[in-house]
Amino acid sequence: MHANHFFGELLCLLRGKVIQKEERRRFANLSSCAPIFDDFFEHNSDLNHIHQLLVNPKEENAQNDEEKMAVHFLNNILESLIKKGPFIEAANNLFTAQTDSKKQQGLSLTNKELLDISIRKGGYSGLMYTLLLHNSTDNNMLEIGYLLGSFGQLMDDIFDVYDDSIDGIRTFANQSESVTDLNKTIGVYEHEIIQRIQDLDPSKYQTHHFLNVFSIFATTIQLALSQYKKLEKETGLGPNQCLSSDRKKWIVDMETKQNIWRLFSLSLKKL
Repeated sequence: MHANHFFGELLCLLRGKVIQKEERRRFANLSSCAPIFDDFFEHNSDLNHIHQLLVNPKEENAQNDEEKMAVHFLNNILESLIKKGPFIEAANNLFTAQTDSKKQQGLSLTNKELLDISIRKGGYSGLMYTLLLHNSTDNNMLEIGYLLGSFGQLMDDIFDVYDDSIDGIRTFANQSESVTDLNKTIGVYEHEIIQRIQDLDPSKYQTHHFLNVFSIFATTIQLALSQYKKLEKETGLGPNQCLSSDRKKWIVDMETKQNIWRLFSLSLKKL
């Protein structure tokens, strides 16, 4: 399941109403459409042309089967939305963030700029999923959807420290000098989400259930950071030096019995 698809389910938990059939259909279409647009960026497509497909998704403008599929899934979404404008605006903002992310393969961006790209990429992606829900005019839900998407992207960057480095992609995570720096950064955004939820009226939102599930989900990143911290202590290598050691040391296998038990133990402490 796409991370933002999961966050969409989490937002449904917050509103106290399970995801509806039409909402699930929209989610499925976006989860099919998004990877195709991601491929356009990775395969050095003509981004001006791709942007035109985004704002004017007509099949006759598509130049190949991949573009036709992207247009098909996008139109499925738009045809089901009463208000298309906010979704297209969020998609445009995501497109801009993805365009900016192309610069991550160079050396010009500061760590602050790298973090900003991750926040916007994840945030606008999360916002797009939130806009697929029936109560998408709820500003609280929209703000939290953006925050969840940003948090998810930061998690991806941390889990992909080594693989992004080997691919020549600079992120806030693999440019951090220490695991402590990573922990501080992710902690700020985790705290922001928790604080935002705690500020909601519990008579209107299922805040307690949301926080329980979110805290368990957020624990997975603590599992990764504890593994990195142990490696840093043993070798003296921070995230920005990860390529000086073996890949397997920077890969967090969530299916091992040891990590399953550790995740369970850490989750209990948060509940």
